[in-house]
Formats: sequence, C-alpha cells, structure tokens
Amino acid sequence: MMLITTSHRPTRRTRSFGHDLEKVFPNSLYLTRGKKTVQDLLMEAYDRNYERLLIVNVWKGNPLKMTFIKVDPEDWGYLGYLYLHGIKLQREIGFRDVRPIREEMPLVVTTAKRVGLDHVAFAQVFAELTGGVFVPRKERSLLGIADRYNTDVLSVIERHPRGMAVNFYRLDVTNEKAVGPLISVKIWIMEDGRRWDYKEAILKRGPSKE
Repeated sequence: MMLITTSHRPTRRTRSFGHDLEKVFPNSLYLTRGKKTVQDLLMEAYDRNYERLLIVNVWKGNPLKMTFIKVDPEDWGYLGYLYLHGIKLQREIGFRDVRPIREEMPLVVTTAKRVGLDHVAFAQVFAELTGGVFVPRKERSLLGIADRYNTDVLSVIERHPRGMAVNFYRLDVTNEKAVGPLISVKIWIMEDGRRWDYKEAILKRGPSKE
C-alpha cells in the first residue's frame, strides 16, 4: 500500500512515528531514508509495488508535515500535505507491541459520530491521500463498518481541541479503544487546490464551535 520514510536526519520520535504508521496502513513498510533522494525513494516504492510514498518531515524534533506522493511511472505526482499540531505515539497511548498488518485488507476511513462537515471533507481527503476507502459514519458502529468491509483497521477523523485529529483502530488488537498514533492536523492542502486551515476555520466560525 505505502512506503513510509522521513526527511533526512530524523529524530528518534519521528522514526517512532514512521514505525507506528507502518502498523496501521496495511501492507506498508517503514524505510530508513539514509541519503536517498525523492527520486530514489520513488523508484524503490515502484520496485516494491507500493501505490503511495509518504514522507514525514521534522521541525524542532517533532513530526511537522506529511507529504503524500502517488507512485506511478506514467502519472506520479504530489497528492497533498498535512501540517501537524502534534502527534501522540502508540506507546504513549498504551500500546507497545502492535504488529504491522501483512495481509490484504482495506484501510477504511470514516469519522466519529456527530462531527462537522469539515471533518467529513477531511475524511474523504485522507482516504484519497492514503488509498483508503471512505465510508460515511452515520449511526453505524465501527465494528459494523469493519465487518461490512472485511477489515481490522479503521482510521477515524475526530474532533480535537485544536481542530481535528486522525486516530486509528486495530480491531484485531482491541475493539475498546484506539491504538493510535493520534495525529492532530493543523492544515491540509491538496494539489488540486482544496484546503483547510485551523486558524481560518476559527475565524470563520468562532472559537466556541470548535
């Protein structure tokens, strides 16, 4: 599904974040970047039959930006970017031994119940970026959605004190709580011009509605 790596000279926390992402994107791989260029990484992703390349950039020791690139020799290109408020690693949530998923299953992207239109729009965008399947939540349970799409992994867009966040469920680990990582999103930008900015949303709607 996805080859995951970092910018050059990543911090330990950023590498841990990359490993956490490997555990929630089915059939994905975290790769130590070393001195590889983006072109080198695209070639490696193509040789390994990955559909996406994800690069996590660092700022002041923490993951700041996630860049998603489509891997296709005839139509490759940047898809979009997430700028982050911050992240919470799986071990910080209480999960240290989650294993990567090495079997075919879709990543289902949905929302928490009773979220805003911004959250629904971002869920659709996150599915596009990751190659996942967007499923409107409505009143359905996560277990019901997982059964319908025959998967153990769901990405859920949630409300967050600073806008919105992505969280991950691994139902083969537990169906009682998210295993993380938790990703707090500040800005998302798609190459086709769609975008969302936390500060702009606050100014538009007022802080009481976030």
